[in-house]
Formats: sequence, structure tokens, C-alpha cells
Amino acid sequence: MIVERFRPGVQFINDRVAGPGGEVRLPRGFPNLDKMCRTLATVGLAENENGGAVDDPEQIAVCLHLKERFMSRRWIQWVLVDEDSCDLATFEPLENGFRPGDPHDVTGQRLSRFSYVKRDGADFMMLSPETACRMTLRSDKVLKRIWHSSSPLDDGQANEAIFVALGQFGFLEPGLTEESAERASWTFADAILHSSSRRGRDEPIVGENLDLQKRFPPPQARLVPTGKTHTLTPVRDKNQLATERRRSCRKWHASPIPLPLVSSFLQRLSAVHESFDAGGLERLDKPIPAAGSIHELEWYIAVGNVSGLEQGLYRYCGFEHTLDAVPGSADAAAEMLQNAGSSMGATAEVPPALIMLTTRMPRIAWKYKGMAYRLTLLNAGIALDAMYNTATELDLGGCAIGTGDPRPFQRVTGLSWFEESPVVEFALGLPK
Repeated sequence: MIVERFRPGVQFINDRVAGPGGEVRLPRGFPNLDKMCRTLATVGLAENENGGAVDDPEQIAVCLHLKERFMSRRWIQWVLVDEDSCDLATFEPLENGFRPGDPHDVTGQRLSRFSYVKRDGADFMMLSPETACRMTLRSDKVLKRIWHSSSPLDDGQANEAIFVALGQFGFLEPGLTEESAERASWTFADAILHSSSRRGRDEPIVGENLDLQKRFPPPQARLVPTGKTHTLTPVRDKNQLATERRRSCRKWHASPIPLPLVSSFLQRLSAVHESFDAGGLERLDKPIPAAGSIHELEWYIAVGNVSGLEQGLYRYCGFEHTLDAVPGSADAAAEMLQNAGSSMGATAEVPPALIMLTTRMPRIAWKYKGMAYRLTLLNAGIALDAMYNTATELDLGGCAIGTGDPRPFQRVTGLSWFEESPVVEFALGLPK
């Protein structure tokens, strides 16, 4: 059975519930709320319960509304318990909007090839880039049963509570049907690296490594020579001067970016000079190099303040040198720009535009096995360097964003990250 329970660090204190990020006061006149919160803080509520049997629709509505507020703050976890009410596993949300699916028939399903178990302190956890929750194993019974889910589940196994729960929380995959080409393009290691290095969860997983800073001294920048040293004579040329002038810009002029500058910026970086076939795959000749001339990176610009363009997300088409607007993307673009501003530091300003590169992994994985994601990151690094130099030449300001949240892009385009997902964000504008 699955029960809902407050996560560690969430406390019920008289007329309020306190947890990470603040507190929620209970409205007066609804005695059932007290019982519900007390149960959430102790043994846990069975799913969809409201704290006690009441016939008053208003009482039920208030209880469910309050519980939804707790869930939106990630204060509630789901606990799988056995017939003796002993904990078998807990499922903690990693996104504010995460909710488990309804119990369903999991016959023929098996453990997702992206699901994995790792040790975290004294606990064993199961995670997957396909679901926004983590499962903590509380009993060796669970680990033993998971062992049997590598093959499609039969009718008997599909009725076991552990396998029903794994299906509800997104850790299973169809075992009798072939996966899509987009999903098959991602190896286990690539999917884990991509999902764990992006800010696609409300539970912080990326940022400053304060834990490592407390435990170890900082590594020094200069290495000690181990052999003979040769002195080199510096040579200064035009390209080197442009590179030396490069600076990351985090404060922006209030004037809009002239559209001709945006046009020149994109043309110099991603215009298609020629397309050709090689080995059955369409290749592209562009201004910057890419592995196999595949150019799986797509170029987008989130516009906040560019002359002649409405706020929104646009995809750059290098074949025709056009910007194609993504329908209904004004709010998503604003969110992307806000995220970029906050990611650049406390003193940074929201940029007037954001260049976003997404990877279409199926294109490069069709050609290269075992190194597709590595190549897409190498291509992204080349593009970032070129963006800095091009922005400098055009007297534009730019700044690479260390981490980004892919969710606004996925929402507004309707694309899964298997199909296309952001890997690079670059703030762009007129520098102050």
C-alpha cells in the first residue's frame, strides 16, 4: 500500500505546518485539517484520503486543497508499506509539479534501462532521468524483488505492490514493444549525464559545490614543471586581439538589440552554405566545424528586447536565413531570460536575448555509437567559443550560462528531451 507522509524537515506545529521555504497556516473552522496534518506527520495517509471520514463537501475540498499546497512545495513523500505497516520504500519528488500516476496494469513491463540504484550515505536509492522522483529503498526485500524486473513482468508479478509502485512512479518501460528511435538514440551514460547536469529539477543538483569546498583545499591553478622548460616568443595577430578583448557581460544597455546585429550574429555562426549526402546522412557545411559535418545542434533565440521582434522564442533556419516563431512562446521566453539572469549571479541583469542551442541526438547517434553525447558537447564548446568571438567583433555583449532549465523549452515546443533538448545558453545584448 502507498501512503502519503510529510518529508523529513516538515513539522506540524499547532495551527501551522512548517518546512523548507516557509510555513502554511491552517484555516480556522475545519477540524478535519488537524487530523489530516497529524496523520501526515506520523503514520501517513492512504492515497487520496483527507484525514478522516467526513460527509461535508466543503471539509473535503479544503483538505484536498491544503494537501495540494503541501505537494506543490514538495513537502509530501509517498511511502510503500507492507501488510505490517513497515516501510519498504519512499518516493520523494524532485519537481514541484510531480505527482505519481494512477495504479495501472504493468503486465509486460520491465525496469527501465535508464533506472539505476546507487548508494547515498547509508541509503540505497533508485533514480531515473525519465522520472522526477527518487526512490529510497528501506528493505532488502525491495532490492530482491527489483532483481526480477529485468524481464517483462508476468500476470502474477504485475499484481505485486512493489511493481505497481514502480509503474506509478515512472521506473518501468514497455518490455514487449520496441522503443522509439528518439529514445534509442540515448545511451544510459549519456542520459544520466545530460539529466544530472541540467537545472531540470526543483531539487538542487547543480550549483556551487559547498560540500567539496568544506572538505578539501582548493586545487592550485599552476602545475609544477616536471621536465625541461622552453621559453616561447609571444606572437600577436588579429584573431588573438579579438580573443583577448572577449569579456563575459552581465549588465545590459536599455536599448533594444538592433535586428541587423542579430541577423549578422546568426549568419556568421549557423548559416548553411551547402548540404550534401555522405553515408546516407544529410551533412551541412556551416561557418563553424562540427563532428562529421552533421550539425545536430539547432539554434534558437529567446527574445526579450530586440528591435522588430515580439517577445518569444524563435528557431533560426540556416537554410533560408530566417527566424521561425514558436507559437505561444512569449511566457516561456520570459522564463528563459529570467533563469539566465539568475544563473549569471546576484548582480547580473536579465539579458535582452538568449541564444539557446539544442541537441537533436537522433541525428548524431545515427552515425556515432558510444560517443554521440560527448561529440555534441564538443560541438557545443566550439559554438560557445565562436559566439564569444563573434559577439566581440560585433560589439555585442555575451555570457555563457553555466546551467539552464530545459523545462520551458520542452513545454512550449511539446518535444521530449529524447527528441531535442537544450545543452547551451548564451546571454546576448548591448553591453553597458
